[in-house]
Amino acid sequence: MAKESLLSRLRSKSTDIGDEEGSLRKELMELRVQHSSGQLKETHKIKEIRKSIAQLKTLNNEVKENEVKEEVEND
Repeated sequence: MAKESLLSRLRSKSTDIGDEEGSLRKELMELRVQHSSGQLKETHKIKEIRKSIAQLKTLNNEVKENEVKEEVEND
């Protein structure tokens, strides 16, 4: 069975996207500090977190676009 993507999981839930993005950014900062000090063995995690943040931003923009469209249609 295929792994459920972050986007599809967040679309199905009504969680706060900003909180999720904040926690991912904090994790990314910690990974970068570990990487710069030579302690990070799993360097691929940096790329994964960056991708997740980009997906969250995409979802956030989609939500905003839908809100604007609904607002225009209601006027």
